Amino acid sequence: MGLGDELIVTGLARRMQRRNAAPVRVLDQRGRPRWSPVWENNPRFAALGYRGKVQTLVNAPGQRDYIAGQRLEGWVWREWVCPLGEIYLTDEERTVGSRYAGRILLEPALKPEASPNKDWGWDRWCALSAHLQSKGYPVSQFASQHCPPLPGAEIIKTTSFRQACAVLERARLAILPEGGLHHAAAAFGTAAIVIFGGYISPAQTGYAHHVNLFSGGTPCGRRKRCAHCAEAMGRISVKKVFEEATSLLRVIRLD
Repeated sequence: MGLGDELIVTGLARRMQRRNAAPVRVLDQRGRPRWSPVWENNPRFAALGYRGKVQTLVNAPGQRDYIAGQRLEGWVWREWVCPLGEIYLTDEERTVGSRYAGRILLEPALKPEASPNKDWGWDRWCALSAHLQSKGYPVSQFASQHCPPLPGAEIIKTTSFRQACAVLERARLAILPEGGLHHAAAAFGTAAIVIFGGYISPAQTGYAHHVNLFSGGTPCGRRKRCAHCAEAMGRISVKKVFEEATSLLRVIRLD
């Protein structure tokens, strides 16, 4: 289950409650109630044991508002306005976030099941990190078993996605691939540069207040590596991301 999708669900629940104050119960495609840790402490949701009146939302893998259909090689996307999500952090989670306030976060890691077409490229991430550090901007990175540490980066260890979200809430800037953490950055209003490439576009999962770098024409949705996405990522240069980052950092004040 994509954590970014679970964050989108929180935005959908907020939309639903503008018309109907009843708590939202999320169902899978077979009509079975489901729950996500992302929704913990969120008063908009009906917990699995809740017996009162509810309204229902069917949302599960393969059934998302930004998906128009599926073909052999991947997804067909639909344009829509992605709603801002909500994360109700605990005091303990916020304490973790406060330890890392003001960080510049770089996130080269992708979850194992993600399309490889979301990968900007390790060499580009290393070059971006080096450029930022050379200008006096220390960078941080979440520890990941799927990605080595960037040279010179501070490694931040968290024990859950929610803890990582707490760090993002207090970040000065995040530079991320399209995915769960960019949805979390949007939920908190954290400044972010989101590298889309050509697999999926901001017209599906982007937010207007972020810098969205998309260069793929029609997003392909392919699950296997493709030349279209490689070319799209190649058009997002290290220089471009660095310039966007330094431009933002000049106007973002530290806590």
